[in-house]
Amino acid sequence: MVLFLSASILLSLSFNLAHAHWSAINSGYAVTTNWHGKEVPLGQSVTAWAGTTNSSVYQVEFKWKNETGHVIYDVIVTDIVNYTTPDYPPDAPQEIKEWATNNPNITIFYANNTQIPNYYGEWSVQVFFYAPGGHLMGNGTDIIKIKATSFNVIPDIPILGTAGALTAMLLGLGFFLHRNRTFKKATPQLLKLNLTNINPNRKERPNPKQKRTNKTPKTP
Repeated sequence: MVLFLSASILLSLSFNLAHAHWSAINSGYAVTTNWHGKEVPLGQSVTAWAGTTNSSVYQVEFKWKNETGHVIYDVIVTDIVNYTTPDYPPDAPQEIKEWATNNPNITIFYANNTQIPNYYGEWSVQVFFYAPGGHLMGNGTDIIKIKATSFNVIPDIPILGTAGALTAMLLGLGFFLHRNRTFKKATPQLLKLNLTNINPNRKERPNPKQKRTNKTPKTP
């Protein structure tokens, strides 16, 4: 029962996290990835998606940082496309599609960048939106907004995911309990057999069907 409740909580948490990032677009800016809420096997490509309702944004910068905080990839994208909901880019992740479907008549300007993380651990993607008159960094540039997201890179092994891992755990527990019950049932019989074999006072009972062959020899 406890394991079932834990599984339900974890699955619910995973689902909620997977649909949280893009809703920030209601504030005018948002960023997510096509692996948001999932673990990324090493060597798999990850696409970061940036969106804004600000039509004056002319470029978006993607800074990909590894677990130590070092910038591994730094890419500026000027190819910005716009769609008015419920329409969306054809290769957009599911959470963008769902948001667009549920929030019609909003024009979103999209930019994306794809990289292949080459280290294990927690990665982050910082996204800088550039628009005329923006000086968010205090250095005279046109940065008007900064958003960030993160994802975890794991070894390249078959991925079960949260549900699969919980299923495997429950199956393993079931096998253990079944084996434990079988062992307990067999233990009294094995113990009885062992005690019989090692009893020093046990005497062999004669076989009534066995004939005696020792006879007294006749005297001539």
